[in-house]
Amino acid sequence: MKYAYPALISWSEEDKVYYVTFPDIEGCFTDGASLPEAIENAGDVLNLMLWTMEHEGEAIPKASAMGEVKKMKDTDIVTLVAADTVAYQKVIDRENNPIKYAREKAGLNIKKLAELLGAPYRTVQDWNAGRRMPPEWVQRLIIEKIESVQ
Repeated sequence: MKYAYPALISWSEEDKVYYVTFPDIEGCFTDGASLPEAIENAGDVLNLMLWTMEHEGEAIPKASAMGEVKKMKDTDIVTLVAADTVAYQKVIDRENNPIKYAREKAGLNIKKLAELLGAPYRTVQDWNAGRRMPPEWVQRLIIEKIESVQ
């Protein structure tokens, strides 16, 4: 799903960071040392919060209009931050199981990957299910091998 929520960005002179809060989503906040970093982090945290809410079956709150967000200081910024939880799912998949992600992206089934690597089918099946994984350096080699056949 695609969403857009207003965010309140405040500079803290004391902490030397920009704090970002989402008034419509409880517990959704982040910060950044620069304004671009704060905005980037805001997109990350908003995607994570909404993705989690969707997967836990929680109600997604309605976004307020930007004009409804109250600034605490004149220097505060109110802006919209977009989130796409379908695209974010791909990020989660890539980070949680990079071999499965690379295999699916290459259009290989488990049997074809096992043949490509000369690995036992059951081992590749376990990697795909996330039951066990090879060391990270081996994962990188496997992914390079998968990408070389695309």
